[in-house]
Amino acid sequence: MNELEFDAGVEKMLESLLAGRLVLLAGAGLSMAPPSNLPSAWTIAQEAKRRYDRTHGMTRAPLSENVEEQAEYFFARGELDAVYFRTLIDAHAFAGNPNEGHIAIADLMFTGAIKSTVTTNVDVLIEAAGQPLFGQIEVGLDGLEVATVPSGVSPLLKIHGCRQKDSRHMVWARTQITAPPIADRIASSANWLAVNWLNRDVLIVGYWTDWDYLNAVLAQVLDQVQPTRIVVVDTAVGTDLPRKAPALHALGEKVQNGFYQVRASGADFLAALRKEFSKTFIRRVIGSGIEAFKAEKFVVPPAMLTEPPDLENHELWAMRRDLAGCPPNSPASSMEPPNETTLGLTVLKLRNAGAVPDGPYWRLNDQRIRVLRTANELLHVVKDVRARECPPATAPDVVIAVGADPDGLPANIARSSSGSSIARGADIRWLTRGEATKELGL
Repeated sequence: MNELEFDAGVEKMLESLLAGRLVLLAGAGLSMAPPSNLPSAWTIAQEAKRRYDRTHGMTRAPLSENVEEQAEYFFARGELDAVYFRTLIDAHAFAGNPNEGHIAIADLMFTGAIKSTVTTNVDVLIEAAGQPLFGQIEVGLDGLEVATVPSGVSPLLKIHGCRQKDSRHMVWARTQITAPPIADRIASSANWLAVNWLNRDVLIVGYWTDWDYLNAVLAQVLDQVQPTRIVVVDTAVGTDLPRKAPALHALGEKVQNGFYQVRASGADFLAALRKEFSKTFIRRVIGSGIEAFKAEKFVVPPAMLTEPPDLENHELWAMRRDLAGCPPNSPASSMEPPNETTLGLTVLKLRNAGAVPDGPYWRLNDQRIRVLRTANELLHVVKDVRARECPPATAPDVVIAVGADPDGLPANIARSSSGSSIARGADIRWLTRGEATKELGL
């Protein structure tokens, strides 16, 4: 396994993403990153031991400090769910705020940039991260469930179960692996992955573990998988991998196009990958207008005008949604940007006129300007549908509806409005591209 610098690793995974080859394996380390801060297995085990020993005192032998041994003990007694999960494991231990890694996974799954994701986590932080992005993550606990996900939708396969979806059958003990229903789930997952991860490039984040049962599940699930490249992102020392995660190491030794490690936080790496994807998307939109700009201005646009702005991830995401023409309350679901000359030309002409980034918008002559793709739509309909998208405090002054037809009708024929209010939204001026070109001097 070769070590890669952070930026080189992001670039390599961006190549896989853009080629439609990227799949993801996420482990517990991802959810331990701030602000999620989910407890480690050791912490969970110590709390379970305290609760158990405090309850039974000297009437029973002390509970083991090892989470696997604890789970095995209760599974053998038929009490894994009824006693261990329900009375000794804090139900709130798996709750927290999604971190930038979770958000990046959700966003990249909605676009199809990540073709599928497998997680060993039982928390629902990836699913929760999708909600503010206006999307719903499709989850399955085995290959049969993820196979029913609609075509074109990236699924999340939770091979150890889900605290919210089916808390009774989470995988915590090695002996569960050979007993139904877990054995059937693992076999189903392995069959699905053998087909859907064939010749894919695998990004592994937050999974470096010496938990015996975790590695046993992973070994069975990945037994028939044949990826072409693997990049492991973890802060652990690379020489520990063969001992701690033999299944992963054996899988890495079989790949054709490289087995790499990036010593970094998985959350940080995923956030950086998401940012580079967004910037590439925006760069391609702008690039679609370069030839038209040259024809109109008789000059090649400076390189600085063709590069995407360096913004925060949530701002790039909002700009990407606008340039894709996403409807209100829907996720950014396009991996490929629209190849529309007028859209890229509008951004280039704004920047050429002196506009600078202002969050997901552009600021020109003290006006905040939003560029929105509205291909083949009527301007009054666009305005009516999107009137409440932006609260007055954060709304732009002008929206350039690129592709909209100026039909001359008010946004609401029955009730036109003036001024802004909480109920009606901000008082924004809605312009077609032609109107904006004249009025803003583009």
